[in-house]
Order: sequence, then C-alpha cells, then structure tokens
Amino acid sequence: MTSQAAGEEKELSVMPGMSMIGGEMLKWSDRRPDERPPAGGPVLAHLLDRLAPLVPPGGQVLVAGPHDETLVNALARQASVTLLLRSHVDATAAAGNGGAVLCGTLAKLTDAERYDLVIALDGVDRLCSVEGPQYDWRESVRALQRVLRPGGTLLLSVENELGVHRLVDRSPSTSPHTDSEWYPLGEFDDSRPGTPDRLTALLTGEGLEVGWLGATWPLPHAPALIATPDALRAGPGGALAAAAAGAVAAAYAGAPVLSDPRRLAGTAVRAGLGPELAASWLVVAHRATRPATAPALPPVLSGDGPVTELTRTPEGTWERRVVGGETRATPQRDPGRLDGPMPTGRLLEELLLGACVRYDLPAVRRLLTGWAEWLGTLSAERGYATVDNVLLDGDTYALLDPSRLGTTTVSAPAAAVAALHRFADTLLTGGYAHPWPAATEAGTLTAVLVGAAGLDVDPDEFGTPVPAEVPPPDSLREHQEQLRALRQQLDDTRKHVKWYEKQLAGKEKELRKTRKQLRALRGSRAYKVAEVGMGAARRARDLLRRARH
Repeated sequence: MTSQAAGEEKELSVMPGMSMIGGEMLKWSDRRPDERPPAGGPVLAHLLDRLAPLVPPGGQVLVAGPHDETLVNALARQASVTLLLRSHVDATAAAGNGGAVLCGTLAKLTDAERYDLVIALDGVDRLCSVEGPQYDWRESVRALQRVLRPGGTLLLSVENELGVHRLVDRSPSTSPHTDSEWYPLGEFDDSRPGTPDRLTALLTGEGLEVGWLGATWPLPHAPALIATPDALRAGPGGALAAAAAGAVAAAYAGAPVLSDPRRLAGTAVRAGLGPELAASWLVVAHRATRPATAPALPPVLSGDGPVTELTRTPEGTWERRVVGGETRATPQRDPGRLDGPMPTGRLLEELLLGACVRYDLPAVRRLLTGWAEWLGTLSAERGYATVDNVLLDGDTYALLDPSRLGTTTVSAPAAAVAALHRFADTLLTGGYAHPWPAATEAGTLTAVLVGAAGLDVDPDEFGTPVPAEVPPPDSLREHQEQLRALRQQLDDTRKHVKWYEKQLAGKEKELRKTRKQLRALRGSRAYKVAEVGMGAARRARDLLRRARH
C-alpha cells in the first residue's frame, strides 16, 4: 500500500457510532474560526430543557447541522441523540466523544430511521454538501419533516433576510465571503418565507402544525431575546424595545456595520415591526397531531447569563422570573434581583434623544433633574443606572436590569457625571442634533448636561470617565455624519476666516489712508506754524514753573 493510499484510508476512517450516508466533505469543517459559530447560548439551552418532555423514554433526537457542544451534551443526558453533519472532520470529532453521527449531506438522509424530535437551530443552510444537490429552504424542510415520527416535533431556526442583522451588514448576502458560502442565494431563495405568517403557512402546507413561534435578536445562531409576535404586540413595548436594543448592542460591540443596529431594533419593536425585522424566527412545529405532553413555552425568553422568562399575570401585568442560565449570585451580579414585575415605560436614553433632536430644553432638564434625584436613592446598583438601562413611566424611574452591582458604591454625582459623559459621546458620535451645537467635544457637552441635570459639580473633579463596558458599533453612517459635521464646521470656519480677512483688509486700507493724511498735514505751512507756536508755549510754561520754585 502506498503512502498516498494509506493517507486516503485514514481520511475515510469511520469512528465507532459513525455512519457514512454519502456526500461527506472530507477536508472540511464548519467549525473553522472564519465560519459562523455553531448555534448555542444560554437561551437556546433553556429552550431545549423546556422541550425535553416531547421526547418519550427511549426516544430518538436528531440534531441537524453544527450546534454548540453544550447543547448536544445536555440533550444526550435526556435522550438518544444522533447528529447529522456534512463535515467528516466534525463528524469524527463528535463520534470520538461517544455520540451517534450521520456523516453526509441532507439529500442522503432517508426515513428508514424516524425521530421524536428534530432540532435545526443552525438553520438549513449548512446541511447540504458540495458532493450532492443543493436544496433550497423548502426542500430542506421537507427532508427534515420526512424523518419525523407521527406526532414528532421539529425545532427550526429560520433566518430573516430582512432582519436587522442583514440591514446593517456591510457585506451583501449574495456574495461568498467564506468557503462555506458557495451557494449564496440570499433574498433570491423564493422558497424561504419572509414573515412569520408566511412561515406558519408554509409549514402548515408541509403537514406541520406550528405550536409556538418566537422572533429572535440579535443573531440567528446566538439569540439573547426570543419573543412571540403576540408578546411584541400586547406586551410591555418599551421594555421589550430596550431589551432588543441591549441585546443588539452587546452582539455588535465595536463591530463594523452600515448603521447603528441598536436604534433600528428598538424602533422596529416600538413601531410594531419587531417580528418582521427580527434576526430569525424560532418555530416549534409538530407532525400531524400536536402531542398531549407538549410543554407551554413562555411568551418571552431573554438572558445574557441568567435566563429570564416574561409572562402575563391574570391581572394583566407582566412578571419577570429567572428560570435558567447562570443563577448564582456574585459580588458583581445578583440574578435574584430580576424576579418581580417587569418595569414599564420608555428607555430614558430614547426620551433624551427625542428631546434633544426637538431642541426641547425644558424636557431635557426635566428628564435629567428627575433622574439625578432618583440616583441618590440607589446604592450598589447606582453605577449601572445609566440612561440606556433606565425606564421612565410617568415620573417613575426603574432599572431595566437591576441585577448588576458595583463592588464599591459610587457617589450620586460621580455616577451621574460618568453616565452623562457616555450620553454626550452618544450625541456626538451618533449624529444627533442637539441644542448645543457649539459643544463639539464630549467634555464640554458633559459639563452642559451636568448643569442641565441641576448638579453643582465640576465634571473635571471626577477625572477621566471609565470607558463603557460595551463599546458602540463601528457605524459607517454615523462616521459619514461626523464627517459631514466636520466639513460643515470647516466650511463655517473658512467663511469666518474670509470675513475676518475682509475686515482686516478694510482696516488696513483705512490705516493707509490715515497715514497718508498725516504725512500731508505735517508738510503743510499751517502745521509748521502751529508746531513752532506749540514749542514756544512749552518753553514759556517751563519758565513759569521754574520761577515759582
């Protein structure tokens, strides 16, 4: 056997528990650093825990596509799990961990084996291989539906081509940017649904009954907020808009984007377009009749560590409760503080930005003075009571996320100055109009805002503010707006310079005329006679002074 043949045999080696179904990609991995990360996160992990009752004792689960190992391991502790992976490298690694693996393309998946639960949280885009036909979205869903047992459940993530993440992406979805994107249909996959209603209709047409559907933010593979369309319409809109903006802010911290996705996500939720502009939709669909043991899923799940659910009480209010994720209290965070009624109202930052662009100084002063007074009532959480983490309902201020705590208690003026400096940065770098156009630096604008808040302090006394934990996105549109503002300032400066030059030229002309008149006057006979007379008068005055002494 030659060394080349030995190498090929090694490449095609099959690990115990691994089945080659055809269309395997031998030297390929969907877990390379330049590829999209596998689906995962605490919210998805909790969602799978809630769906565990759908799998009967001894039931079978198929996980299609790359998923985070934490999710797979948690599933394997509750049911018999089989992975469907197109990459031979990834399949070998998964089989080495003791799991059952089908290695190959989705087109080779047969209904010889049926499953109680099929999970495709990574979507269907990474299920087909270059070694076989390229299925569109509907064909992929049909292939997954065929392997469901009657009464089985499909948990599917469907990326929204009109989602916020697509609208702010600097790269077009119809151009290959990594090796895995050899079939970049983007919005030209006509079989892919474009709204939640169309998604429900398409799945119904394939014999699947939709039991639950949620819109997700900020990214399809790592949702930190999942909300049903009903919750987005009838729930606490201000809080959900703020939660969507916060989730997007964390995902796009410092990332290059076309425009600020935080404002787009928050505005979409407030305007009633949250489901239509979400990054993806998560759907729980059942083949034939919905199982009697189907668990009731909450209207809202969210969390970047601790996972909380939001439910409506019989009284019509909304209650927040920690249900999973990281629940252990630390000096920096106490998840237990999240339990209780969900605060209502609008995000203070949005109210301030609205007042600034309307040049409504009384509203700015009212909002800031009320907030500054409220800061004095807080303690360990005071450092996190920034304008992007505070909801205002009438005259009531409340923390959106009260779980974050400072290791040391900062004074109310120090916390206010730091928060106002961040807001000043937002005003200047975000391209927002405001009533103080002469304040073009963050320090100057911070001093103005401190005065508007009614604080009798000097911001310079508190030193350089600590940078925000989550830096803003690197937005191209905001950069262009800053350039436009700088060009306008430069143009205004040039106009001022030209005006001063014109004024200076006029003064110089007047000065030359005056000097010419003086020279002409000094050469006249009258000037000379007057000069002689003045000299005689001065001498006479001096003689009189000496005579007196």
